[in-house]
Amino acid sequence: MAAFVIRETDWAHDAARLGAVRRAVFVDEQRVPEALEWDEHDADALHLLAALADGTPVGCARLLPDGHIGRMAVLSPWRGQGIGRALLAAAIRAAQAHGHA
Repeated sequence: MAAFVIRETDWAHDAARLGAVRRAVFVDEQRVPEALEWDEHDADALHLLAALADGTPVGCARLLPDGHIGRMAVLSPWRGQGIGRALLAAAIRAAQAHGHA
């Protein structure tokens, strides 16, 4: 299992890293049209970024101000190692910390 950390961030600081993961998973792999992937919610969302010890981004998720969790993705080579589970747990903790059930 790869060592990774999950940290909270925002689009202004980590758009390139978050966008790279989302592009690889949603646009390239799942063929989601780019017009549907990028939206106005990124600017206001709390983002979670999973990265390896060397800083390489391998996963992400976002928490909208209304408490919805979405745009959760893990790069294909890193799946099955608990990164998605850890991202979801971190997103739930963040939602609870912001007063969402």
